[in-house]
Amino acid sequence: MSQRGKTYLPAIIIVLIAAAILIYQSMTGKQIPDDLRQKMQEAAKNGQKLTPEQMKGMRGKGEGGGLKDWITQIGNVSIFFGTVAFWWFRFKKKMKSPLPFVKKFSKFLFKVHNFAGWTALVLTVIHGVYFLYTKKLGDHDQLSGIAAGLILFTLAGYGYVIRKFKNKWTRQVHRLMSFAWLIALAFHAGGFFGACVGATIGIWIILEIVENIAKKQVKQVA
Repeated sequence: MSQRGKTYLPAIIIVLIAAAILIYQSMTGKQIPDDLRQKMQEAAKNGQKLTPEQMKGMRGKGEGGGLKDWITQIGNVSIFFGTVAFWWFRFKKKMKSPLPFVKKFSKFLFKVHNFAGWTALVLTVIHGVYFLYTKKLGDHDQLSGIAAGLILFTLAGYGYVIRKFKNKWTRQVHRLMSFAWLIALAFHAGGFFGACVGATIGIWIILEIVENIAKKQVKQVA
């Protein structure tokens, strides 16, 4: 097998496993989390019926009390750090931007990229271990979380290998796995993930607009 094949093979296997988990989750249909089901049963006993808005607000809250809420927020923070690490794929092309603040921010992302990535991994482990312990194995949200976790571990592994084996294929796989992680998160995470995606797209669009304006101004002065 070629060096390229050896580099891609582990990632392909993990992606196929994660994809199988997500497909299985989709085929089994959307299940109501145990804690929310309990809330609905309690409300039904009192002659109440929860609205979709109330159910959405209760999602992730229930058995486990304040600790469960904190662990859920840790998952959101891990997504934030993962988003910051992902920004580097775009801003690494802005190291020579005509705008000084964009160059400074690009250099900043270069410095914090690895830290943000490893922080996202550590927080994901905390988040995942807690819910693997407290929730029934095979829970709907748990399946997509396992898929996203597998991809993130693989992504981190390739990020570590990049320093030891500097070849273009390792970097390509690392980049592709980051997109695979985002897809898995789309199945698992809630509105906070959507907010991060929206903010990322918005920042990149604004950046392009501002840079184009700056380039036109430079041409006019010249």
